[in-house]
Amino acid sequence: MITKLFLKGLVLISMTLVSCGQTRQEKTIAIFKKLNLIENQKQNYEFQLEPLKYQATGNDSIRIIELEKQLSEDEIVKKISTAFYEVFNDAEINDIYDFIQTSAFDKFFKSGETYKIIASKFKDIDKEIEEIANNLSQIVDKPTKKFEPSPVDRENGFYATVDYNFSETDKEIKLEDKPSLTAKDILEVKKDFNSNNDRPEISIVFTKEGAKKFYLLTKENIGKPVAIVIAKQIVSMPIVNSEVMGGKASISGDFDEKEIDEMIKLLKEK
Repeated sequence: MITKLFLKGLVLISMTLVSCGQTRQEKTIAIFKKLNLIENQKQNYEFQLEPLKYQATGNDSIRIIELEKQLSEDEIVKKISTAFYEVFNDAEINDIYDFIQTSAFDKFFKSGETYKIIASKFKDIDKEIEEIANNLSQIVDKPTKKFEPSPVDRENGFYATVDYNFSETDKEIKLEDKPSLTAKDILEVKKDFNSNNDRPEISIVFTKEGAKKFYLLTKENIGKPVAIVIAKQIVSMPIVNSEVMGGKASISGDFDEKEIDEMIKLLKEK
């Protein structure tokens, strides 16, 4: 027992000596890295600026370039450091620095378990909000007539159409040779149920790069169908209403759960 207490004392002394040997700025940078503050800030602005690049011209393009210079890692560190100096004194920085070394910090912020449990308590509210959002904003129109899946010699993915004419039948529509998005662009795919008719559907969340590709695909094909191909079949061909920036999509149709499960399995294959 005495040995254990002695060892714990040595660890605490060691942590204190390390802590005291670092400057405030070194501790602050360590806090930034532990909390992913730099990376999160960078990704937040990248996600906002990237879609604008495809639309901006002239002076706006120059402004975007200048903004990106202001969002280099060094510049982000300077700005967040300034904010920390305004908010926290030296003693508070020490407290935060000591806290990020503890197992309590890792359990709360790193494991993700806490957030999962908290999120589970709000599922009913999330479902209500999702239903309202779906009712108010339909980005992609589903075909008004029943869509019949049709065979096509293409790999799995999302395809733009070629020389689309609204008078063409579904089977006459031609697809690009290569998909705009593939399974590699999908971060998460799962089975969900449509709140309006309780039918199973496929819910897709794209990767960061996939979200950009999906934005471009929808932006460049407004008023046209995009085809979703799985297992050499066009399983859906919705009409695009406007560009989609949320990085999410869903596939629905007259599929039973077994068919949905099989399509999800294929979409998960990288």
